Parts: sequence; structure tokens; C-alpha cells
Amino acid sequence: MAQKILVVDNSPVILKLVTHILETNDHVVKTAENGLEALEVLENFQPDIIFIDLIMPKISGDVLCRIIRSRKEFHNVILVILSAVAAEEAENYLTFGADAYIAKGPAKEMAKNINYVIENCQANTYQLSNNEILGIGSVH
Repeated sequence: MAQKILVVDNSPVILKLVTHILETNDHVVKTAENGLEALEVLENFQPDIIFIDLIMPKISGDVLCRIIRSRKEFHNVILVILSAVAAEEAENYLTFGADAYIAKGPAKEMAKNINYVIENCQANTYQLSNNEILGIGSVH
């Protein structure tokens, strides 16, 4: 089943790559280049899943997660951190409301992890797992 997905990242390359991965699987995709733009998109778009980079201008990913989680209409949205700082990031992503964390890495690995999270969310089988970061093994 196609999902409505918002991708928030300040890198045009990542936005294009993730959009391609998602649209290949027939998902409806909107993008935003920063947290403020994401909040504008959310005024008229109710996504099922949001992929969020941590390091962005204007509003960082962790703050954006907290804002989204504070809004009643987005309580059931799956928030997925998609960030290159996975290896260095010590903060527990669950504390700011994210449901999953995918490390940016090789495109094939990212695609596999993105699809894994989406498939499990669709089946309602995605379980939070003690701060696991998907794809961390491919980050050098």
C-alpha cells in the first residue's frame, strides 16, 4: 500500500535519492529543505511517515521531531531520523520522539533500510529497539 511520506533534508542530492527510492515503490512524496519548510508542508499534507535529517538550518531535526510530536494531529505519524551523524550522535533519538534511525551511507544500504522501516510500519510490526541505528555498520 502506498504511503504518504515527507522527506526533510537540506541536501538536494539526498532529497532526490530518497524521493527516487520512495516513488519507485509508488509512495506519494513531498519534500522540504529545512524544518521551517517542513512545518509549512504539514499545514496541507498529512503524511504517514516523515524522514528527517538531524543537522539542518533554521530548525534542527531533533527540534522538528519535538514540534511534530507536540501536535495532536501528528501523534500517529512515524518519524524516522535519516542522518549522517549516526556514528557520532550520542543522544537517544527516542527522547525527541523519533521512532527509528537510519544512518546515511551507501545508496543501496539506505534504500534497503528505508524500505524495511516502511514495510514494517505498513504491517504495524515495527518495534522500537533500544536505540538501534539501522545501517550503522556501513558508516565509515
